[in-house]
Amino acid sequence: MRSEIMEKVSLDLLSIPPLIFRSVRRKLTKTTLVDIAEDVKLIHFEILHVLKEEGKLHVAEIGERLQVAKAQMTHLINKLVELDLVERKVDAVDRRILNIDLTGKGKTLLEEHESAMLNAVRDNMSYLTEKELTTLSSSLRNLRDTLLKLQ
Repeated sequence: MRSEIMEKVSLDLLSIPPLIFRSVRRKLTKTTLVDIAEDVKLIHFEILHVLKEEGKLHVAEIGERLQVAKAQMTHLINKLVELDLVERKVDAVDRRILNIDLTGKGKTLLEEHESAMLNAVRDNMSYLTEKELTTLSSSLRNLRDTLLKLQ
């Protein structure tokens, strides 16, 4: 019986991140991108988010985290540099390495976008009943707490 439950939980656990990413984050990001004047696509925001979370990174490290090919990453980073959202910085330890870092403009855009995302989430959840919201909140807290135990 325990192995059957473990199997089911394992499959359920693996299905959660793509569901959250695809149906929630992508939908909301696309909704909020409409109001942004810059020529920034969803993948650009994903790069900005990685840099916010991790700090300065090499292009290859960003590509690994987002599972994007190096050739495509170069093009994406070039666009972000052109828009003054990121900058290339020479590594302090190894001057042959160029790291990518957020600019002030990039940080501001990200903050504005995150605020718009939060408002979009609130708008989407406004259709839920109080009971559904309570259940969702409890379930998300339980999921978070359980995932923290697995680390």
